[in-house]
Amino acid sequence: MSDSTRPWLREGTVHGERRYQRLLVIGLAAILLLSLVPVVGTHVLGLADRPLSGSDHFGVVCLIALHELLAPVHQLLHVLVIVGGGWALWDLAQRAWQTRRVLQGLPVRRLSAAEATVAAEAGLHAAAVRVVHGLPMPAFTAGHGLRPRVYVADALLHGAEALSAEELTAVLAHEAAHVRRRDPLRFLLLRSLARALFWVPAVRAVSEDIADEAEVIADDAASAVAGPIAVASALVKLGAWPSPAAPVAVVGFLRHDLLDRRVRRLLGEAYQPQGRLRTRAVVVAVLMLTVSTLSGIVDVHDLPAAAGHPASHQHCEHDGVFAAAHLFCRWQVEGPLLPVGASDCPHRQG
Repeated sequence: MSDSTRPWLREGTVHGERRYQRLLVIGLAAILLLSLVPVVGTHVLGLADRPLSGSDHFGVVCLIALHELLAPVHQLLHVLVIVGGGWALWDLAQRAWQTRRVLQGLPVRRLSAAEATVAAEAGLHAAAVRVVHGLPMPAFTAGHGLRPRVYVADALLHGAEALSAEELTAVLAHEAAHVRRRDPLRFLLLRSLARALFWVPAVRAVSEDIADEAEVIADDAASAVAGPIAVASALVKLGAWPSPAAPVAVVGFLRHDLLDRRVRRLLGEAYQPQGRLRTRAVVVAVLMLTVSTLSGIVDVHDLPAAAGHPASHQHCEHDGVFAAAHLFCRWQVEGPLLPVGASDCPHRQG
């Protein structure tokens, strides 16, 4: 049994992909929340009104010592967010300008009446399609606005490498799905997000995995129009084409790294997605996001004024002693890091 809207897929493949796609979205949302809220939420949006002001402890943890330890980390987080945001904006502007410049230089023509009929069957308006002579890639969708266009190699329509009518419809229907979803803009924003959060490398892996799933979704949309066999046949036939590195941010039909998965699932084989996210990237992300979140929590904690709290943060400022020595001072921890007389620390009373 399989999804009634995609009968060529096995039930395990459908459920596995749905679960995987859901996890990607949840993971990206969690990273955004934990990485940006400590800075943007507290300082820009004012989401927190310093609820820990005047408090000295949270359970056994000394908030004063924790503040002194993580305050420099929070300042560094400010720098990372500003640098990442600047890099993302610069990259966004550069890519948009480069895309416009390259697309304007392509030798394009509009569809003929017969070709426009095929495009209409694929769900594309003729005005949204351009045929490019000598295009080194089969087809792609580009344009970062709300109305992206589809660019198709002239070789797919005429000559020895021309596709059959069903295969051409499949290719155009695949690109039509990218147009409806505005995937060029979506992918550009994902790339910008990876730039902005460069200090969390897992964002790039998750963004690329989301882009992979967009290709699979477009294949399913094309299969509903032309049939899965036509889509798989077009992929196999075009698999011999080179896959040059696109100089601009475009969504291309041919991706050699996804070819095996796309063809196998279209032919009804059981196949589970293999993401780019590795254990090391997850561990690094968890550590970075934990520290950044803690630094944001500490930032909404005001150090008590010494005059109003005579037993406030003096115990964290003993000469030659790190604040870490007082992080768990209520546990009566003794050790070489604690100064002489630390046992009399007011925070250790009660």
